[in-house]
Amino acid sequence: MSETTPSRLRSLGFLRRLAPRLRPWRGRLVWSAVLIVLTSAISLVFPLVVRELLDAAFLAADAAAGTATLDRIALFLLGLFAVQAVLNFAQSYLTASVSEHVVAELRTDLFEGLVWQPPGFFAVRRVGELSSRIASDVGVLQQVLRFGIPELVRQALFLVGALILVTATNPRLTFVTLTAIPVAITVAWFFGRRVRRLSTGIQDTLAAAVARAEQVFTQIRTVQSFTREAWEAEAYAREIRATRDDGLRRGVARAGLTGAVTFTAFGAIVAVLWEGGRLVLAGQLSAGTLVAFLLYAVTIAGAITSLAGFWGNIQEAAGAARRIFELLEHPSELPVAEHPRRLPDPLEGVVRFEAVHFRYEDDQPEVLSGIDLVLEAGERVALVGPSGAGKSTLAALVSRFFDVGAGRVTVDGVDVREVEPGDLRSHVGLVPQEPMLFAGTVRENLLYGRLDAGAHEVEEAARRAYAHDFIESFPDGYDQRIGERGVTLSGGQRQRMAIARVFLKRPRILILDEASSSLDAESERFVQDALDQLMEGRTTLVIAHRLSTVIRADRIVVLDGGRIEDQGTHAELLDRSPVYARLYRRQFDDALASVAESPTEVHDV
Repeated sequence: MSETTPSRLRSLGFLRRLAPRLRPWRGRLVWSAVLIVLTSAISLVFPLVVRELLDAAFLAADAAAGTATLDRIALFLLGLFAVQAVLNFAQSYLTASVSEHVVAELRTDLFEGLVWQPPGFFAVRRVGELSSRIASDVGVLQQVLRFGIPELVRQALFLVGALILVTATNPRLTFVTLTAIPVAITVAWFFGRRVRRLSTGIQDTLAAAVARAEQVFTQIRTVQSFTREAWEAEAYAREIRATRDDGLRRGVARAGLTGAVTFTAFGAIVAVLWEGGRLVLAGQLSAGTLVAFLLYAVTIAGAITSLAGFWGNIQEAAGAARRIFELLEHPSELPVAEHPRRLPDPLEGVVRFEAVHFRYEDDQPEVLSGIDLVLEAGERVALVGPSGAGKSTLAALVSRFFDVGAGRVTVDGVDVREVEPGDLRSHVGLVPQEPMLFAGTVRENLLYGRLDAGAHEVEEAARRAYAHDFIESFPDGYDQRIGERGVTLSGGQRQRMAIARVFLKRPRILILDEASSSLDAESERFVQDALDQLMEGRTTLVIAHRLSTVIRADRIVVLDGGRIEDQGTHAELLDRSPVYARLYRRQFDDALASVAESPTEVHDV
């Protein structure tokens, strides 16, 4: 986003950004504007009717004529206000319908833009803050579109119309009234800048607090296991207090704005009353005309006061719009080719890394340096190496969660950067170490693998993943609801559901990212049997710290320091790879120590 963007979004400037979203509803907006003009005109006619009423009543030749005139004017006013009520209803509905449509589209586009961003985008942003922008910031814009802008137009019409009518009524009194306007504009400008600045700070601080709360709730077991409830509560309270303090300062600024403008506007009314009273006493002005003029003066004062208040709302909306459009206009960190290529059909699944270099940030060291590796169709290749060697990063490049810094990654000879990400990822299945399940039913989570799968296919996938038996044991079976992130299930159950989900997807390329490293021996046996079925006939990249899970691979690739240290079978690497031999001995010694402590346990080493 350019440096000049914030200045363009100041005040009403953000409406230019919303204009393309408002254009489809211009018919409703035009009718809404017409209705605002009509209802404003009715309000502006009222003082003139009052003038006629008073002059006719008090200057009538006899009481009966005056009473008849009052009756006719009263009935006319009732009819006029009934028409105004109907018009106000129609205008309010039209404005509400436009704001609801625009805001729904804005939230949808925001979410869609975010969900297409790669994992690296979310690695440097707090998810709670992004959620706050979708909910809170868009909500601020909705209020301005639904109430602020229509009232801004209405009050502007009141101000201009009343000024024209008072000028036509008595130019001398009009001059007295106009003295309030320059003062009100100066006050609004001074306080409005501070309101905008404080509003932006409040939204940022509140977003940070929401992000912290979401993080705590999703990691509640960690928080409670370390007994950090009080610490987290105090940290959240500090951020809320900061929001409160900023809100109080904003309240002072807005109160100062409203108070100063109100005093200025209604001070002008006092001056009009004083000067008008003198003219009435001198016989230069009728009582009805003075009352009408006072009503117009009150209208002008109310319009000035309302415009000052709406100005504060506009400043808040400008700050919210800046944050929203920062996300909407954030370029994709994974650009899509102008004319994307399609992967071959059917796909063989040959994955090739050619002189691949990668680093997460320009100022950080390389994670991968000169990787040359080929995964043949249907081959099972295991990646091993110490923590930080680049195993998970290398696997992430297959799905193009990140782009290489140099070199290229190809699938069946096609550079993954030339393929639409959705097309590429539809052929890749991922079973992570910690499978993420959604709050919903078992069936809904399994169908995430393929939304159009039938009930028989879902059950068959669960059977092949050794998940059918424990699913059937639930009171509601496949319609059993599981908690957020699948917390009501054991680790092994979550993993088998993740495998069943991939069975439904039917990918040609499979990535197993330490899929059984955190499971107990019994769960690992079920998961490993399910994985063996899943890997059958698929090009598979297995990442594991536990070497027992990769010994059966067709080929083992040893990574160290972002480079391929060696590759071969288990027996070959034990003889010639110091890194592999060291990793194996370390786990072998750990396993023996565990057996010595718990001789009843069986460990596969």
